[in-house]
Amino acid sequence: MNYNKIGYMKDVIRTAICSYGYSTKIFHEPYIAMLPEYFDLRAFVERNNNCSKERYPFAKIYRSCEELFAAEDIDLVVVNTPSPTHFEYARKALEAGKHVVIDKPFAATSKEAEILIDIAKQKNRVLTVFHNRRWEGELIALKLVVDQKLLGKLIDGEFRFERFKNKPNPKAHKEEPRPGNGLMYELCTHLIDQALFLFGKPKSVYAEICKEREFSEIDDYCVVTLYYENRFRLLIKSSLLVADIGPSYILNGHEGSFVKYRANVIEEQSVNGMRPGDAGFGQEDKSTAARLTVLLPDGSMKSVKHVSPVSSYVGFYKQLGENMQTGKFPLPVEPEDALEGIRIIEAAYESSKQRKIIDL
Repeated sequence: MNYNKIGYMKDVIRTAICSYGYSTKIFHEPYIAMLPEYFDLRAFVERNNNCSKERYPFAKIYRSCEELFAAEDIDLVVVNTPSPTHFEYARKALEAGKHVVIDKPFAATSKEAEILIDIAKQKNRVLTVFHNRRWEGELIALKLVVDQKLLGKLIDGEFRFERFKNKPNPKAHKEEPRPGNGLMYELCTHLIDQALFLFGKPKSVYAEICKEREFSEIDDYCVVTLYYENRFRLLIKSSLLVADIGPSYILNGHEGSFVKYRANVIEEQSVNGMRPGDAGFGQEDKSTAARLTVLLPDGSMKSVKHVSPVSSYVGFYKQLGENMQTGKFPLPVEPEDALEGIRIIEAAYESSKQRKIIDL
């Protein structure tokens, strides 16, 4: 590895991804490929296939993550394997001297997350967590509303991430009762990270987490209330049995309200074959714009359409590249922030078990 005198990489970052499935094609590879000034995407793990050769004919294919971690010509590894394996593979990658991006969830327990942070510090390696939803236009729009205090003093809010899946997931590993699986780690981890991103650490949590589908071996219904100072409370809800999806973001204050339905524009466009840089990529339709209702000086209320900025996960990787090459920018997601999210998940499970509010 070639570093400059202050310890940062001065060459392009030789990058590999631990799979070549859905998450690689939709969430990682397109954005890494947009930044050749920072990243040289040169390898993938494919246990049995050679699918990456279609788009990356010169990339190397490794048949196991362990084989990849042993490679001397790889600097950065993206761990986007099934959730229960995140800790094991991230630990092995760090111990092999690699910088690491971990897909959410960071780990199954706060203890595992702390171990990874400690190893990264000991090895002087970058460790960050791919909480990509921070770069979606709808969350950026909501952050602007919060930062500009357009709603006045905040009273309460609801963040929801719901789906309708009344049959077992065809990806059988997602239904297995293993550490790191379940709806709290699959979807609520996004909402909890967004709460931390917007409002900081809550003071306490109350939760109900259960199984509603007859066949389910993992939690598939979660309602979590985060309590903050100044009496602000945020309800987080996720379920796999919601056929009529409601608003994904509701925020209420003394001077107005913000209501937004989830556009999920990047994922839908990517599944349909669009790539970053294509015309209209990341831009939601005006029909899904948020509704911002605010109190005017004359005492009347005004509702306006609040169109989200363009969504693009390239911001995550651009900030990571800048951090690794120059150190002038912080990591896109500090591992300590992601650790806080895992601690909240653990507190939510404890709250649901004891049926009481848990202080953080």
